Amino acid sequence: MFCISINHKNTPADVRESFAFSTKGQRQFTERLKAAVGGCVVLSTCNRMEIYFTDKCEPCGSAITGKMSSGEASGGRGGLLEQVEMLLANDRDVPVSLIRRYSMNYEGFQCMLHLCRVACGMDSMVLGEVEIIHQVKSAYLVAKKLGACDGELNIAFQGALAAAKAVATESDTTRLPVSVGTLSAREAVNFTRNGGIENTCRDVRSDVVSSSQVESVDAEKANTGHILVVGATGKIGSIVVKDIADLAPDIEITGTSRSHHSADSIFDRRQQIRIEDYSRRYELAAWADVIISATASPHYTFVRDELAEAVKMQPKRRLLLDLAMPKDIDPAVSDVDGCVLRDIDYIRTLSRENNESRAKTITEMEPWLISQVDEIMKNIAFSRFNREHGDVMAKLKTIDGAKMVYKLKGQLEYEAFEKMLDSIVTAGCEN
Repeated sequence: MFCISINHKNTPADVRESFAFSTKGQRQFTERLKAAVGGCVVLSTCNRMEIYFTDKCEPCGSAITGKMSSGEASGGRGGLLEQVEMLLANDRDVPVSLIRRYSMNYEGFQCMLHLCRVACGMDSMVLGEVEIIHQVKSAYLVAKKLGACDGELNIAFQGALAAAKAVATESDTTRLPVSVGTLSAREAVNFTRNGGIENTCRDVRSDVVSSSQVESVDAEKANTGHILVVGATGKIGSIVVKDIADLAPDIEITGTSRSHHSADSIFDRRQQIRIEDYSRRYELAAWADVIISATASPHYTFVRDELAEAVKMQPKRRLLLDLAMPKDIDPAVSDVDGCVLRDIDYIRTLSRENNESRAKTITEMEPWLISQVDEIMKNIAFSRFNREHGDVMAKLKTIDGAKMVYKLKGQLEYEAFEKMLDSIVTAGCEN
């Protein structure tokens, strides 16, 4: 098993943006890739793009246990790694050199360890986040539905997800879940509290919200903070909205969505939260102290000139948080008077305190995780052996155990033979 990883650790957001897949793009690339490999899973999140794949004809027991920077794969650039790089470069319309500059490549045991660390939130920008479990599971199910998963990847991803579930339910790492969404919610609330909302002389919601009649606003309400979340019913957006509501019940939240049918079930008809149509986002921007955008749109949700025109009616300092990958907000928006634009990499600075408090726990968990990976790799090896050498397995069932030990004595080196004997004793005691 192999992995090509382009992630937040050594790749800036503007480069990661080139490798971000939409849901449709993920499916299309998986379909193209599966013809060239034994099996494949494509994972694409705000902070990483990773391709897990296997060789069609990898011999049993040949998995390499090392970790390599790009370009060090066994067999040189003419092998499977180069093929996958070329397919990725063509799909993303980028030079192969860009992939080789930023990617990290993993094989065998190290690949499996990396997958488990990713699924458990131990490799995330925000250590211990639990959203990644759902993202890994979703990527696996997409590949499985498309017929792109072989037996090795099935065992690998099922094992990684089982380990992630154990961490999420039993470890202190996720006892107080923190994610990009929750950190963004805190930042939005802090900015609304301290970012200059005293300049808001009136509540303009009644000027811009037309889907329902809004009650008259009293003097106390006029000083309430206002946050706009574009893509509020999506995975990240819904987390942000709920966390803001929990942190600050007095802050008014308007979310936009292209579809209203799911909003009530997501937010339990909370009076604090209103859902408006996505098309009215510029009107609502004039009202907002903080604008958060977290959609899967292939186009900018806000562009400079239209936003500048919209916010003229309500001059004040605004924070814009772009949580999408590819980016939702035109970078030129930062030139609009009063607008402070932050992208997903800004969350890295917010996550430092969280990461410092969890780093020790994660380090302590590493031996346990390695033991889980060892078990998964043995399952993969045994499955491959059964598949490729079914005749040998059948013969083993008829061979006297003592004769087999004597045969192996002549073939194994001392250390391997002694370990085998110890294992026989242990297995015999258990039975």
